Parts: sequence; C-alpha cells; structure tokens
Amino acid sequence: MKEISIKKYVRYVFGTAILVFILNKLYLRLWILENDVPDIFLIVTYSIPNLIEAVIGTLILTGILLQTRQYFNQKFGSLKEIHIHVLAVSIASIYVISQELKFHNLGGNNVYDPYDLVASIVGLIGTFVVIQNFGFVNKMGKE
Repeated sequence: MKEISIKKYVRYVFGTAILVFILNKLYLRLWILENDVPDIFLIVTYSIPNLIEAVIGTLILTGILLQTRQYFNQKFGSLKEIHIHVLAVSIASIYVISQELKFHNLGGNNVYDPYDLVASIVGLIGTFVVIQNFGFVNKMGKE
C-alpha cells in the first residue's frame, strides 16, 4: 500500500506544536510564575497545551482517516476530503471537549478552566480551517 504524501507545512505545524508544548512546559510557565507579568500571559501559558492537544489530535486523526480511506479504497474511496476533515475534527472535538468538561480523565489530572475550553475550540476550528484551505496531502507528483 502506498503511503499518503503529507504536505510539508503540516509536518512543520506538527513539529512546531510539539516544540512549543515542550518549551512552554519546561521554561515559559516557570518564567511566567517567577516574574510579575499581566494575568493574560499566565492564562495563555496554561491554555497552550489545550490548543496544541486540539491541533495535534486533529492532524493525527486526519492522517489516520486519509490512510484508512486509501487502504479501504473500494468501500471508502469515494469519501471526499472535506468529509475526512470534518470527521477528524469531530472525533478530536469529542475527546478534547469531553475531557475539558470532565466527562473523562484520559488526558491526566484535568482541572476545568473556561480558558482551556476556549483554547481547545480555537485549536479545533483553526486546524480545520487551515487544512481545509491549504490541504493535507500532496496531489500525485507534488511535494
């Protein structure tokens, strides 16, 4: 089975999101807590992981669903990319939002914060808009 060719920007967004998550957790949060900064910076640094979780989850699910569509081409080959994108965001939103609303605790020790919920929704909608406008996979022969 031929693998799908993911667009370069998607790989960069994925890698950058992971890097921002690590830097935020190890350095930025500590610096914000040690220094006297406006509350908005504290809110943002504590909500970044939720935004990144939504972005990463949507990207991973999109890739999995596109690969699944290709593997089961006879059954799902006619499924349009818009439907794949909507399905990926829908599944990611069920997980991310239900975690924020404390329906489950699969992501660890979660504390409800409305800013985290907003960050999750921004990540979900933002990722959907970007992959819908710029695509996710290269067309045959293009990098």
